[in-house]
Amino acid sequence: MKKINPVNLKDIRYWIFDLDNTLYPSESNLFSKIDERMKKFIMKNLSLDHEQAYRLQKKYYLDYGTTLNGLMLNHSINPINFLDYVHNINIDNIEPNFKLNNALKKLKGTKYVYTNGSKNHAIRVLKKLNIFEHFNDIFDIEAANFIPKPKIESLHKLINNYKIEPIKAAFFEDISRNLINPKKIGFKTVLVLNKSHSDIKNKLFSLKEVERKYIDYIIKDITKFLYKINLDISN
Repeated sequence: MKKINPVNLKDIRYWIFDLDNTLYPSESNLFSKIDERMKKFIMKNLSLDHEQAYRLQKKYYLDYGTTLNGLMLNHSINPINFLDYVHNINIDNIEPNFKLNNALKKLKGTKYVYTNGSKNHAIRVLKKLNIFEHFNDIFDIEAANFIPKPKIESLHKLINNYKIEPIKAAFFEDISRNLINPKKIGFKTVLVLNKSHSDIKNKLFSLKEVERKYIDYIIKDITKFLYKINLDISN
């Protein structure tokens, strides 16, 4: 764990968690399956080859926050059709996480999943991880009116939907740019590293300075971090 901006997590009452590559390890390769399904969807619906689909997918992700948002704005793609297609994957690579289950059970406050994916996908994954029962709700891309993280409009809708007090909220996410707006309005922010980040030292150096100041913690193991929070709160 690397503490960037010293903060106190004892007063947190709202716990917000990204789903993919945050609540399950990236080594399970679930998101890589989704990523490949996105390319196939683009190839099929826009009559592009694999390389063209890859370039368009990444361009839209960088420009619009999600590939879906770019496809909706530029090609009038039906979002439900897209989400159903890309999340039609085998999730056998993830297993029940009993330690995470126990850590979430002990964590005081309300807990939400905030994802740019679909609610059905989140439910499948959370149930497979055996942690579904601990979340009060799932705020998915449809609940956000298909406005994705990191856009501030999506974040405000999340806050208003659940009457969240940002100063009493913590946000866990594996994509650094998605933490900037939450930190600006008062959230405590936690960047969860995965295999795409190489290692803590290199990730810190690769983070843009504008992103670093919006991250309170950089962690490798979300379960251990939650256990430490529970221990700190109980003392």
